[in-house]
Amino acid sequence: MSTVLVTGGAGYIGSHAVQALAESGQDVIIYDNLSAGHKEAARRAGGGSAVLVEGDILDTDHVRRTIEAHGVDSVMHFAAWLSVAESVRIPASYYRNNVGGALSVLDAMIATGVRHFVFSSTAAVFGNPEQTPITEEHPTRPINAYGETKL
Repeated sequence: MSTVLVTGGAGYIGSHAVQALAESGQDVIIYDNLSAGHKEAARRAGGGSAVLVEGDILDTDHVRRTIEAHGVDSVMHFAAWLSVAESVRIPASYYRNNVGGALSVLDAMIATGVRHFVFSSTAAVFGNPEQTPITEEHPTRPINAYGETKL
């Protein structure tokens, strides 16, 4: 059995991942600052078996300490800002949170020797699709800061 850290695990997609992990018998640590996620979603998803740690992904030391304290051996990274309109208004903040946050999580993983990582991206990395369905070979041409930060 493994222990999985799910960043953004109190959000919509993250909470569904938490539920699937918990139902499969994995130990789950939810790491979320609750700016967009909800304690109730985390509690429902984990069914009482997941642990919620409140923290910001930009706080590398706190992420590292959380990984160490819970014996985490893999990370699923869902924590990111996701409003396209807002990313156009404040792109630097999106880069700081989405790119900087991902780097912070990766730095904490490197410091603790965690080698397994799942990154949640978005179709926004493709921009205006040339064809559908979009395949993995489709060119990436994001048209907003949100898509760029996820690419």
